Amino acid sequence: MEFDDIYNEPEGNFIPGIFNYCNRWCERCQYTDRCRVFATEKIFMQEFEKHKRIEKSMAENKEFWAQVNKTIEEAADLIDEEIPLVKNEFSFDQWDFDMDDEDMQEEMKKDEENREKAENSNLSKVALKYENTVGKWFDDRKDVLITDFIQETKKTTVTYAGITDKKELNQISDAVEVILWYHIQIWVKLNRALTSLYEEEEDPEMYEDLPKDSDGSARVVLMGIDASIGSWNLLLKHLNSEMDSIKPIIKMLLWLRIEVEKQFPDARNFVWPPKED
Repeated sequence: MEFDDIYNEPEGNFIPGIFNYCNRWCERCQYTDRCRVFATEKIFMQEFEKHKRIEKSMAENKEFWAQVNKTIEEAADLIDEEIPLVKNEFSFDQWDFDMDDEDMQEEMKKDEENREKAENSNLSKVALKYENTVGKWFDDRKDVLITDFIQETKKTTVTYAGITDKKELNQISDAVEVILWYHIQIWVKLNRALTSLYEEEEDPEMYEDLPKDSDGSARVVLMGIDASIGSWNLLLKHLNSEMDSIKPIIKMLLWLRIEVEKQFPDARNFVWPPKED
């Protein structure tokens, strides 16, 4: 049995690397039919659902449990034949790395230093403060602003004490969904952008003719900031009583947007997906 028998590589007219500068919001993306990761995850979810149905069947059929126990042992033997993990024969010595140990350790040290430098920057600190502020804002209002993620529709619905108009609640729900989607991603993507920027500055010739990962990642950050600013402003219009708590959050995002644009002046010009010939 070959591994290809249990996993089929998705086929399609995919855009190479489109997922590199992605906000991971597949439900609202217009390029899912061109994304290999989306296609792969779709296959995985289909397999996952199939296995959930199998598990339910197993619970209803004791005889099937016995068969499963047998196949588990067969699977272990099979994997042991193809990849000797069970016998503890697996080691990194199976591969011949291009770099010797000292070179690799030096590269890893540089990567770690760049990540630490990114996380210690004022930009990263403010982005993390924003993430924590958002979490606290929603936690403080959990008794009046109740969010519920509907698995079937992949949508977040919101109820707010005193508001009964369905259209207004839908608008609030959309705003909350955007805020919650991006509030963690902004800090993560910003650290990637900064780390990539430091790497590009260390060896500019290597990245001279390549799309800059720093700009691509910063573009995603700016998209998240823009969407979040608009969403907080929408909440401000609907939740007048929250004006004093929301305004400082918007100011924080505006500061972030200005500083990210300064640090990455070409980020908004980063074209992704790439234009096809």
